[in-house]
Amino acid sequence: MTAISDYFRTAILIDDRVEPDYRPLEELDSRRAGPPNGEPESGLVAPPEEDETPVRPSSLVSAFLKENVVCSVVEPSAESADIVEMAQRGARIADLLILDWLLFGSDSATVDAIREITEQSQSRLRVVVVFTGANSLSDVVARLVEDAGFREFHEFVLRRGNTVVLVFGKPGPLLTGGEDRRQPSTYGDLPRMIRDDLEMVFKGLMPEFAFRGINTLRESTPRILATFNSDLDAAALVHRALLPEPADAGPQFVRLLASDFEQAMHDGRVGEVWDQESVRTHVEDTPLVSSPDQLAGRLKSNQSVRDNLKALDASELVQEAIVHGLSKIGMADNAVSKVVADLAAAVGDASAPDESLAVLMSSSNLGDKPPRLELGVVLRDGEGGYWLCVQPLCHSVRLASSRAFPMVPLSLDPKEPAAMIRSPEGDAIRVGVDPRPYRLAVPRFSPTKEGAVFAEGSPSNWHFTSDGDIQYRAITRLRPEVSARAVHGLVSAASQVGVDISEWLRRGAP
Repeated sequence: MTAISDYFRTAILIDDRVEPDYRPLEELDSRRAGPPNGEPESGLVAPPEEDETPVRPSSLVSAFLKENVVCSVVEPSAESADIVEMAQRGARIADLLILDWLLFGSDSATVDAIREITEQSQSRLRVVVVFTGANSLSDVVARLVEDAGFREFHEFVLRRGNTVVLVFGKPGPLLTGGEDRRQPSTYGDLPRMIRDDLEMVFKGLMPEFAFRGINTLRESTPRILATFNSDLDAAALVHRALLPEPADAGPQFVRLLASDFEQAMHDGRVGEVWDQESVRTHVEDTPLVSSPDQLAGRLKSNQSVRDNLKALDASELVQEAIVHGLSKIGMADNAVSKVVADLAAAVGDASAPDESLAVLMSSSNLGDKPPRLELGVVLRDGEGGYWLCVQPLCHSVRLASSRAFPMVPLSLDPKEPAAMIRSPEGDAIRVGVDPRPYRLAVPRFSPTKEGAVFAEGSPSNWHFTSDGDIQYRAITRLRPEVSARAVHGLVSAASQVGVDISEWLRRGAP
């Protein structure tokens, strides 16, 4: 088990046929299985069109518990249950949502539920398991492809955006076409089969890193809760009451809690996913997407690269460069910059992932709550110009009246970009900071609430309106360290000193 499958610890199953069981479901008799080609034996009665196979909750719950997953079983009634709403609620609170395919004799509710979950959770990971007694799993896949917009990622594994659907048959009914490989012989096999699918779907270094981080936070929750206990209430209330703007206590304590989360991940060694051993395993298991010859040729022609590495074939040399890092195999920094394109081409087949990571490392989204105008917020004016707010945090709050907010212009596609951001239209944009003081803009804004300037609009279109009635659209928020570097550049430019000295001397006369 890896961090990926370890993440999934809760499940909810919704089925209209739940039959109490008092002993484990016996394994299928081998005589009931179809012939090797998966077709039913002659003389057998075809299973009914309706899914009449019940779920046996005791066996199911016990099987999941052995795999460290807590599973609840819900049997809705045809008269009182809104299946779609019930499934949506289940998807929100459980890591795995398990649905019967034919609920009350129809697949409409299941398809509608999966479609709604997908469309309303486009930015959230959702895993739905279809667990059915129907005799054709291929029909289930075809229905989801045609009517819910899914694509088949792997056999009986479908994906649409961030929603994954796994299709399995229930123990018991005969399946046609060799589909019995997707049918657990007992409930005890189902959790393992789901786990194997999840490991396949989410395989990768970054998913492993993210899942491990979330798991570490979950394991650290008792310690964190013990730290932030009610004994601190009095001190926190004193602190809040002493603040010039009491509402500032919330963001301050959020940053305090976030620092504890970060320390927990350091203590949990989450970053070890990127150590040489893990990276080597991934690189050896993942073939390069394009020929390594061009990059290998550059590495072999570089005099600083160690001779023992140059003796390797092209693929092995590139793998060593990826595992150890270009600088660690002997390349100077200026030489590293010259092979960026070749390295990216060998590892990935498009620039989109590189751009996505660059955006992620440079900025963060503004969230669903109205953002506050402060240091790091990127704005776009009505003429398409981009601006970075450089107002210090302490001057962005506790406002009693209108205040000027300094903003530096951002240049697009500069030779040496300082960051990459995502435009409202979805384009990845390289931006540079123009630190020249005379390019500063200082529009004035009046506080909207709680002594600060908050955006208006909606998450898809946050905007600030200046006292001069100029509207600025909020685009993103630069990471604190990126914003700090921009301010440093502005301060350095403002502190430049002009000196009157001999031109003969300044121009380097002999």
